[in-house]
Amino acid sequence: MYLSQNGNDYRDKSEVVDRYGFFVTPEELNSEEPIDRTVLRRREQKWLDMFSSWDIYIRDKFDKLKQRCRKGIPPALRGRAWFYLSSAEFRRKRAEQEFNFEIKNVFGLYSTKLPTANVLYDIEKDLARSFPDHEMFRGDGFGQKGLFDVLKAYAVHDPVVGYCQAQAPIAGILLMHLPAEDAFWVFVQINEEYIKGYFSDGLIAIKEDALATEILVQRVCPKGYHILKKLEVDPILYTLDWYMTLFTRTYRAPRIHRIWDMFFCEGVKILFRIALVILKDSLESSEAEKCDNAIDLVSLIKYNAKQFTIDQLLIKMDQLKLNDYDLADACRLARLQLHNGQKNGQSTQHQREVGAKRILVGG
Repeated sequence: MYLSQNGNDYRDKSEVVDRYGFFVTPEELNSEEPIDRTVLRRREQKWLDMFSSWDIYIRDKFDKLKQRCRKGIPPALRGRAWFYLSSAEFRRKRAEQEFNFEIKNVFGLYSTKLPTANVLYDIEKDLARSFPDHEMFRGDGFGQKGLFDVLKAYAVHDPVVGYCQAQAPIAGILLMHLPAEDAFWVFVQINEEYIKGYFSDGLIAIKEDALATEILVQRVCPKGYHILKKLEVDPILYTLDWYMTLFTRTYRAPRIHRIWDMFFCEGVKILFRIALVILKDSLESSEAEKCDNAIDLVSLIKYNAKQFTIDQLLIKMDQLKLNDYDLADACRLARLQLHNGQKNGQSTQHQREVGAKRILVGG
């Protein structure tokens, strides 16, 4: 039970908790797909076997690892898998090395320090806003302390970035699967490897990826691209929330977990591919042709995004006539456009390591 200071129960009497910890209606709970326990145990054993030979799978059997991530990581092992995929343990050891091994618990050290007062205020203000529909974070849920600790520690770790509101839901999802210290190091990897530059001043990297998405729309959906240009829709309007929060404000469990399974394995290209599926489907619809202003069109896109099942996303992602070279070329063109043709602009996109294999072995 969740009680306020005056003893009132925070939980709506009509709500129940689903298997992921979210408050749902009884009808929503009854609509959950059943889990085949035999299949689940078999898949868990496969993942346990992979953990014991992790370097081999990263270097020599990566396609098999990617296939299993696309099928979905077993819930009981998801946090551990994300920790492995992101190479968070290597980042933790590197931090200890940076302190000349004099500090054995860098996260603990960060926890004793404070960021600037305004950053601390922003973090505290956002705690109650992060997943109020989850048992860990509603009211005075125990997850709020972990969320505070992780966000505060990161602001100390990287005072230049400090804190951004979009970081809270990312940290929240991690804390649903990992203890605070492990969640922190995965969070560091997300910020420093997967989406480097997304939270920096000026949002340079997010602007680059938004423009790159528009360039890719022109390739996979010329008709939709024409609609976007006709209504003068800035790509930041439909990509900002998706990319900066890693789709946490669009999807909740289990869809967001499946998306992150792929993201941790394959990197930011998963964000691009999901965005392109949503955009292509929305912009080729008859409803898009009826829109006569940017606000209505963006609203349609955001609405349609939430209608996809994970299986629909996977099928349509595979149907995109797009390869990794196309993605890289679109990012290159976006950087050139944003920096007026100067190859040495302030971009950080080219510095970002992409996917589990490249983070660990550099290729």
